[in-house]
Amino acid sequence: MSKIKLENIINNSPYAFYFLVVDKFLDIDLPQIKNFHKIYLSDYSSIKIKNSGKLLSNPAVIKYIKTTSGSLIPVIIPFKPSAKIDIICQQNNWINISNPGPINRFLENKIKFAKLCQKYHLPIIPFSIDIFSEENFLKYQHLYGPNLVIQTHFGWAGNSTFSASSWDQIKDKISSMVIVKYSPFIKSSYSLLNNCCLTKFGLIQSPPALQYTGISPYTKNPFTTVGRQWPSFAPPKIIKIINKISEDFGQIIKEIGYKGFFGLDFLVSNDKIFLLECNPRLTASFAFYTKLEIDQKINPLFYFHLIEFLKLNYSINLKFEKERFNNKKIIGSELTPKNKNNYTYKKLNFSYPLSKSPNHISISIKLNEKN
Repeated sequence: MSKIKLENIINNSPYAFYFLVVDKFLDIDLPQIKNFHKIYLSDYSSIKIKNSGKLLSNPAVIKYIKTTSGSLIPVIIPFKPSAKIDIICQQNNWINISNPGPINRFLENKIKFAKLCQKYHLPIIPFSIDIFSEENFLKYQHLYGPNLVIQTHFGWAGNSTFSASSWDQIKDKISSMVIVKYSPFIKSSYSLLNNCCLTKFGLIQSPPALQYTGISPYTKNPFTTVGRQWPSFAPPKIIKIINKISEDFGQIIKEIGYKGFFGLDFLVSNDKIFLLECNPRLTASFAFYTKLEIDQKINPLFYFHLIEFLKLNYSINLKFEKERFNNKKIIGSELTPKNKNNYTYKKLNFSYPLSKSPNHISISIKLNEKN
């Protein structure tokens, strides 16, 4: 058991917590935390855009927060940070549990992220930044090979990452003359994710999880993630390298003022590791992973995320908290199949790993899509 229980510190604090739930499949249940409210987009049918800033700015939402917080200080927890949320929190003197919008946008920008990794010599797939055109497409085929991966600045994997071996396959998917990132298509063995939390004491990491990426019949998009599992069953040498890359990356973003929760995605190909992207916020796996930590009586990374932004004094045994990285009892799987529009339509949790190997992921769960 942890030497300090963050749950008690949070529950004895003068705060009321409001988690903005835009996508119901990113929801989290935390009966352990007092004064924890969830604000669902579905409860405010007048909001047509899936946007946390729009949700928080709704007069009914503002009234709800002011009414239910009473004498407590409202704390806003967005899944996805934005400049609009920054402004609304400032206007109402609410605490914003997220990094400033500009920092988030910088790290989510796939082109700027690649340049940042290149600057600090982190292992990434070779890339070139250039205008999207047929001439450049053919040029980078000559440089990288016939199969290219092309990414725009922002977006989920379903609408910002494309693979093509001919101009006709991709010419209508990206606007002409847009700046994009060209990379070779790397045949992967598997992909991993690592949830992390950057605290004032240092970086705390989850064990790496195996990502279920591009698995039929749960998605038709080869770049879409449809779940994850702990343990990953990746070789110890791979896990050790991921730990080092994550530590290095944590130091880099600390210098630009980042703190709290973030996720890193990795691709493993022939025992080579490539850092793919950073999710500078809560991740799609954070709710399920938080449950696994609570089951093991570990201080969840999510609690560290909360407390890093609160005006509370606390201390931890960093070495003790880091031990979760090698915790063999963190076990479970989550399956999040996508519909034809690439949206999650179901979330299933299991108390065991669905795949026994990272190299040949085999999942036999049968589903009936219900939208």
